[in-house]
Amino acid sequence: MFRVRTILVAVLVVAALASAGLVLWWVFSVDGTLGLYQWMPSYRVAFYLVGLLGVLPALVALTAVVVGRFFARVGRIVIVLAVLLALVGIVVPLGVAGYIWQTSTELAGTTPPVLLVQDGVGAHGVPDLALVFRTDPASQNTLYYGVDDLSESVTEAQPTGAHVMVLRDLQPATRYQWRLNDGPARSFLTPATDPAADVLYHFGASGDSHFGADTAQQPQIAQSILGYVRQPAHQFHTFFVLGDIADMGMENDKWTFALDTLSPFSYDVPLRPFLGNHDTLINGVEHYFAYFYSSGMATPQGTSRYYRIDAGTVHVITLEMLWGVDMFTPQQKEWFIRQLESIPATDWVIVMMHSMVYSSGIKLEGIPWYDPADMIREVAPLLEQYQVDLVLSGHNHHLEFLQHNGVSYVVVGGLGGPLDPAPEYRSPASLWYRDGTFGFADVTVRPERIDLEFRDATGVELQSFTIGQNQ
Repeated sequence: MFRVRTILVAVLVVAALASAGLVLWWVFSVDGTLGLYQWMPSYRVAFYLVGLLGVLPALVALTAVVVGRFFARVGRIVIVLAVLLALVGIVVPLGVAGYIWQTSTELAGTTPPVLLVQDGVGAHGVPDLALVFRTDPASQNTLYYGVDDLSESVTEAQPTGAHVMVLRDLQPATRYQWRLNDGPARSFLTPATDPAADVLYHFGASGDSHFGADTAQQPQIAQSILGYVRQPAHQFHTFFVLGDIADMGMENDKWTFALDTLSPFSYDVPLRPFLGNHDTLINGVEHYFAYFYSSGMATPQGTSRYYRIDAGTVHVITLEMLWGVDMFTPQQKEWFIRQLESIPATDWVIVMMHSMVYSSGIKLEGIPWYDPADMIREVAPLLEQYQVDLVLSGHNHHLEFLQHNGVSYVVVGGLGGPLDPAPEYRSPASLWYRDGTFGFADVTVRPERIDLEFRDATGVELQSFTIGQNQ
């Protein structure tokens, strides 16, 4: 009987240790966790507690063995405590992992259509677009589009629940009409490819909407900004959402809130959102790829995490930089260099990422959120060596323009998330800074220059800059 009890206790103790270890391994293997651990010290306690739940039963069991040699009754009591702790150490970590998995993989059956810019380039030098949405039950749809009439159509081969309908072979500098099934007709404008055109590419950009955060001022801010952008008189081609779309990526309701807010504006100005650190928390990428980068979308130049968009002589390269260089793998770096080397020196090169390279900012939990040393050490030299013209990012929640060694940097985290306080540190590269203001970057790429205007949430100009080509 004693041997059976000892074996049972040993099995439970080992099971608790294995449960905590496997759960921690899995949690740190999914997107969003490692950066959270490194950059937000207050969250480390949760990981330590899970680890402690695995180790503590073993420590208590060893204590029971030692104490039992001298005080048998006390030893038996401590053994019971070790068993109880082992059961907790098995159930709680597995319960946490189960909750994360169930929550992060829950998807909405039906979502509103959102019109997205695909990466790569279409047959006539401008990007294709994709209308992406989900339906439950499965359905079969037809998308109509054209210039003067809806002469082109895309009909799905069979009913499906996940829809990706691509508008291909778009002509440059052209306003298209489009309609899904028998819905209302909408229109969008494509970029120019003629190097002598007055406007080559006109886009807006802002990030850090943090949909679902209690302290965020959205959807009102995002609606106001995109309401300005969508007006036909302003003739925007694209709006880039620079990450941190959702406040907690693993929670589906945050994403459906974002979709419901953003999708109507995309019908007039196509969107291109990409991942931020909050979007990945924890395993939140499941939602991002279902709603904003469905598996039916093409990845001709890169991957679904980092890619390149070409519009005539304007090239937009999007990198996966969530917290900093944590995701800047050798593969992504090699790909990035290949793209930079392949672009003619006379073309415009614009790089976008969530995390900033240069920025003013504050310390958060003792960690500086400004001029990140690893980004300056590993990324900035590439931008300078290959003469990148403009870099846009979010991450910090303010508006700022910076320049360093010929490269212009824009930090624009003003799409509705809680704003940062006044900076404790002002970057030596900073030329203009605005805190306490929501807003976006209004970027017009012309043959000989880039016109950059910072606008508030209502579209009022705050500051403007002219950027020459970095040659």
